[in-house]
Amino acid sequence: MRRFVLGTAGHVDHGKTTLVRALTGVDTDRLPEEKKRGITIELGFAPWSLGDGLEVSLIDVPGHRRFVHAMIAGAIGMEVVLLVVAADEGVMPQTREHVAACELLGIKRAVVAVTKLDRVGAELASLAADEAMELLSGRFEAEAVACSARTGEGIEAVREAVRRALLKLGPPRPSGRARLCVDRVFSVKGAGTVVTGTLVEGKIAASAPLFLAGSAGALATAARGLHVHDRAVTIAEAPTRLAVNLAGLALEDVHRGDVLTDDASAKATRVIDVALRGNAVIRRGMAASVHVGTARSPARVSPLGEPVEVEPAPAPAPATPPRAPKKAFAPPPVAETIRFVRLRLGEPIVVLGGDRFVLRGSDIDGPSGAVIGGGIVLDADPPLRRPREKRRAALLALSAGDPASVMRALVDEAAPRPLGRDALGSRFPVAAEALRKIAESLSHKGEIVAIKGHGWLTAARLTDLVATARRLVAEHHKKAPLDRGIPLETLRQKLAATSGAEAAEEAIRVAVGKPPGLKTEAIEIDGDVARLASFGGAPVVGAAGDALDAAARLLRDAALRGVSEFAVKEATRVAPREVKAILAKLTRDNLAVHTGELWFWRASFDDLRLRVLAHLADAPRLTIADFKAISGLGRKQAIVLLEQLDREGVTRRDGDDRLRAG
Repeated sequence: MRRFVLGTAGHVDHGKTTLVRALTGVDTDRLPEEKKRGITIELGFAPWSLGDGLEVSLIDVPGHRRFVHAMIAGAIGMEVVLLVVAADEGVMPQTREHVAACELLGIKRAVVAVTKLDRVGAELASLAADEAMELLSGRFEAEAVACSARTGEGIEAVREAVRRALLKLGPPRPSGRARLCVDRVFSVKGAGTVVTGTLVEGKIAASAPLFLAGSAGALATAARGLHVHDRAVTIAEAPTRLAVNLAGLALEDVHRGDVLTDDASAKATRVIDVALRGNAVIRRGMAASVHVGTARSPARVSPLGEPVEVEPAPAPAPATPPRAPKKAFAPPPVAETIRFVRLRLGEPIVVLGGDRFVLRGSDIDGPSGAVIGGGIVLDADPPLRRPREKRRAALLALSAGDPASVMRALVDEAAPRPLGRDALGSRFPVAAEALRKIAESLSHKGEIVAIKGHGWLTAARLTDLVATARRLVAEHHKKAPLDRGIPLETLRQKLAATSGAEAAEEAIRVAVGKPPGLKTEAIEIDGDVARLASFGGAPVVGAAGDALDAAARLLRDAALRGVSEFAVKEATRVAPREVKAILAKLTRDNLAVHTGELWFWRASFDDLRLRVLAHLADAPRLTIADFKAISGLGRKQAIVLLEQLDREGVTRRDGDDRLRAG
């Protein structure tokens, strides 16, 4: 068995609902107001069996202009449109608007049912059919059939025309996710919340975990039960109408326009970038309403540069009018003009990359009614600020659909920051998994750089970042030549300010490793600082060198008497921060010993150590009195120097005395 989704379209009072009843036996007008007024207000649904395992979900849409939004919602997931045209009126305004909407939503096949044949003669019916086929020519593969739902004439011909159109469809496109656009929500006693909609891709199994994506976020739920046209099923596959009993969600949690899916990345958005088809004049800031799935929102339109030409999609077979099987003219394919447009939505709605949309204006009444245009969502969650040229390059690649070109453009656009793996999700028409796979290939070729666990960066940007890291270290050496190097955390923060923490860490890693071809000096990591490999042996010159020499002379002259930080400041006449750097460098270079609050000349201390070891070679203990006699120092210096000898493993304390360590 194979399922299809078919929907009606056409002007109000052209007999859509009556035709559906004649074909299926189901009256799709279920609301009291619809019965009273005699027009369809809401979407109606009917199962239709064509035999030989062909099962159809037939969607009946309103024809009145006030309810075009409902018609567009019903068209989501349609594979063939049943265009209803009354023989006594022919093509009317809503006929044109419905056809425009169906074309923009990607529907390519139509069956024209010329109804009310019983009211007019065959000649007028033929003229209405010709007019409808002219409207569809070059846009849809179509055939027309005249019929009367009242008398039954031609109803079987409509059935056979629909069968032929459906059998020409290819198999459903495989999808890695399930998606149902909610068009009705209600509560069933003993079951709870139920949603209905067209399952447009993927499949849903009973008890399967799902997410309801809407303005409140992605709410976790599960399919407690599934029904296809009132028949319980354990699994449903697209395309089909489907009712799902949701677990754990109240009626007020669900709204028309929400999306039921197993894709955790689906979410509502307020900004989308699209490829817009249509000939209407687009002005920056113009108001419109955007229709995506079963949702709609007011929007403000912002063109992203001039229109561009793209290669056309293969044209459908030319329409052939009924009763006069003459050869239809098929215009040669030409490049199609599209516009990249940003739509800022007044209300958040769930949009996924690749979704079809329709844009309508409130004060438009053109050849396609209020339809301004429509097309494909290229980016459902675009960056708010990007260079215009890079944004257009990314959108052009997305409109072409080549994963490698898309990945290059997106990574280049994200620079100087990486493109994060979690930034893919459901944003683009190209599947995230396809982009990840091509990213691996591009990184192996060296075109982009994979940042482990995060995303991708352009190779050129990483090279620049490595050079920046080296420059920052070199500048720090020049500015503070007495420091060991730049604090590693400071280096990370400076690089991350423009490129993000992950790219900064990768740049430091590469700068330390210095791969072949890198033309910058390698960086060394010494504990919590980074320095250039050549820095350690470079002499300190200039004012800093003079201050360093003055401090060294002071320490050498003080010998074991030691000097304080204040004394060094007085001798060098530099700022306190530089005093600390001078003393740190002298200690680091093993010219000074720091213990307590004093610094001692290392050579003098080493000489003292030898004298202490000589004493302990002749005597088992070293008393404080012995130490004072050996060193000639008072208690202030003696205590801190003895503690330093303990720390260096020369002696060990035993009460107030010292023993030889080890």
